[in-house]
Amino acid sequence: MKYYDHNNNRPLNLELDGCALADWDQLYGKALFARHPKGFNIFLSPDKIGASDEYSISDPYGIEKNIANEFHRRRIELTIDLVREAVSMIQGCPKILDLGCGQGHITGKMRQALNSAEFTGLDYSISAIDYAHEHYPGIDFTTGDAYESPYSPEYFDVVVCNNLWEHVPDPLFLLSRIYRILKPGGFIILSTPSRYRLHNLFRVLIGKPVVFMSEHHVTEYSVGQVIEQLRHGHFHLRKVHSKPIQLSRIRAKLARRLITMMISLVGSHHQLESTVFYLAQKINDVTE
Repeated sequence: MKYYDHNNNRPLNLELDGCALADWDQLYGKALFARHPKGFNIFLSPDKIGASDEYSISDPYGIEKNIANEFHRRRIELTIDLVREAVSMIQGCPKILDLGCGQGHITGKMRQALNSAEFTGLDYSISAIDYAHEHYPGIDFTTGDAYESPYSPEYFDVVVCNNLWEHVPDPLFLLSRIYRILKPGGFIILSTPSRYRLHNLFRVLIGKPVVFMSEHHVTEYSVGQVIEQLRHGHFHLRKVHSKPIQLSRIRAKLARRLITMMISLVGSHHQLESTVFYLAQKINDVTE
């Protein structure tokens, strides 16, 4: 079974354990989830549905309007590269979860590239999932909390966290939850801004503080910090992946080339690009 009640350690019965969204206020606690009139499930308490709906007015991250720009093209391309690499090591039909999928734009692109896989999307915003459910059929979209995802232990082969890490206050706890729902030897694909990307390195060199890429970010991590988080969460790092953005200024190109050479000489994993991608595999012989 795909869906699971972790509080009572039993599979969910999607026919009997839920209720209509209109009855959720009255039946919360007796019913374990609500069914939206459009057909997707909601695993948030009634008081959290409105409070967590950051897409209620519009896409706060501008993905829908800017899906064709270079930044998002790179996100999609590099995510699909790593999903394909992970899937090449999986037998049978891979089950892939896009955790923090937003309106499902990148989930849909992944499904186009790997249409033989089973795709699932989870996001905290009911408006985002409403949009995703309508625009990307064939994907099981659900509203829920990434910390308390409603999926069975060891269900997924791959969990994708595309620019989610910088938004969560406790990434190590989230990593433990991802570990729980991944199959033995399953993969996590994680992308997040590099705290010491080229622009921030220049700022540090002239004595200025680093700046975040977005006001929505809780924090941003260095490459080394993300690698240590994965290690602590019992994942084996397989790849740190990025693709250079083309720079227009000659001085910037020369500076990046010089810094890249220095990083290579000391054997660092560090990347200078704005967003870095990680592929890691669940270590199986760990007592949780």
